[in-house]
Amino acid sequence: MTALLWIIYAFIALIFAVSLRRPIGALRAALRQSLNVRREIKALSEAAEVEAPQHLSPTLARMLEETRMLRIALAEPLQAAQAWHAADASPILAHVDVGDGSDLDRCDEVDVALVNARRAVWDWVSAVERLPEHDQRLLERLGLHTATARNLLSERNALQRTSRAPRRELERIEQQLHPVVASLDRFETGLLQATHIGLYR
Repeated sequence: MTALLWIIYAFIALIFAVSLRRPIGALRAALRQSLNVRREIKALSEAAEVEAPQHLSPTLARMLEETRMLRIALAEPLQAAQAWHAADASPILAHVDVGDGSDLDRCDEVDVALVNARRAVWDWVSAVERLPEHDQRLLERLGLHTATARNLLSERNALQRTSRAPRRELERIEQQLHPVVASLDRFETGLLQATHIGLYR
């Protein structure tokens, strides 16, 4: 009789544990989102503290800020992929269910981060290419362009997960994003270091 009671208790405990998986997964997701929001707010505050160079036109000054924000935002898919890879490499975390009871939640996090990154890169490219003609000429004179970002967007499966192999996907994301981040850094630095004389000679 005692053994039967223990079996019943164990079964109830198992049902209770299974029922908690989704709320716990939702709580984990909410905490991650909260951390992301705080990080973005901090980045926005830091960007706002940087005074726009007086030698830039208002549209280029705004473009400088948008470039800085995009460069910061592109860290999100890299962090998501790194977390997925770290969990998969762990002998414990690789077998821990999250959210709906599978590692699909980690894949979803990477997918969402990649979708957001692709949209942000496309919006930035479009914004640069919509600049007034005189700003376009200044960018050309400074050797600043959107070619790296646009080339990425034209690639097949750009900023999309193509498998459920964490290491492979992390390497793909790094190969795709590192050149774009470097080009954004050059774009930002080029605008910051440009002088009034150099721009309008």
